[in-house]
Amino acid sequence: MPRMLTSLSFVVRGDSMRPALRDGHRILVDTRAYQHAPPARGDVVLFWRRLLGQRERIPSIKRVMGLPGEHLQMREGKVYLNGAPLWEPYAPSTPPPEAGLPSQWVVGAGQYFLLGDNRGDSYDSRRLGPVDAGDLLGVAWLRYWPPWAWGRIS
Repeated sequence: MPRMLTSLSFVVRGDSMRPALRDGHRILVDTRAYQHAPPARGDVVLFWRRLLGQRERIPSIKRVMGLPGEHLQMREGKVYLNGAPLWEPYAPSTPPPEAGLPSQWVVGAGQYFLLGDNRGDSYDSRRLGPVDAGDLLGVAWLRYWPPWAWGRIS
């Protein structure tokens, strides 16, 4: 029996995922994607993000970079996965890491390391730490607004 697609509509706020997604873009998120397979590197995911010092959570969107058990490092603006540079065609320019932020992470069991494509304007796992699998709401798969930007999200 084919798997039924259940989609959630989401409006992108901010430019942390530029150029793939921009402020005001409307997208569809497959909320059942991870019932049958775990997240994959490169997936653009909607997740619950906790506001610092608060109990409130807000939905946010980022790209999966690190999987459970992996070691990530940022050097000279590049992401290294288990010591090897990661090819990132979706992140056109990566600024060097900000002073005071960690530059190395180990992703724990049941966690994922998420980064925005626009690293200079992204509040992501560099500050939040890895995200628990239970906080992932689904994978973004279609941009439907504005009409000129319609298409699959890769």
